[in-house]
Amino acid sequence: MIVYLDSSVLARAYLADEPGHEQVTSLLADLEIGLITGTWTRIEVSGALVRAARAGRGDQAGLLELLDADLGPDGPVTVVTADRKEIEEHALHLVREHALRAMDAWHLAMAVLTLPSLAEPGEDVGFATRDEAQSGVAASLGLRPV
Repeated sequence: MIVYLDSSVLARAYLADEPGHEQVTSLLADLEIGLITGTWTRIEVSGALVRAARAGRGDQAGLLELLDADLGPDGPVTVVTADRKEIEEHALHLVREHALRAMDAWHLAMAVLTLPSLAEPGEDVGFATRDEAQSGVAASLGLRPV
């Protein structure tokens, strides 16, 4: 299985007090699942981790180091990109069709545009998020909620 990780899920991997922390760390450790995310994820999750550290929930440098390692060349999550114009057009359609928040639509657009070319024939493709609306739209687009 190959799974796109939304920022809302990945951030929980680094914050032990977040609901779902154990499930995300298990997902990151599962070598049978290919994990991908988009280029903006590093920015979104960095912001969440810096805010958490400033609120006393962890060491900023350590949290960011873990994130960078997971998104690095030897990490469990592959960072992908697609044509900016295609992503923006698809995200705009998703926002207007489903009333999603802009970044939720951006992540879905990235998943829809990249997962098919990365999946093996017959391989399940999934989308991991903590947002119910985004998960519902992902399912309607043929992505299995994870």
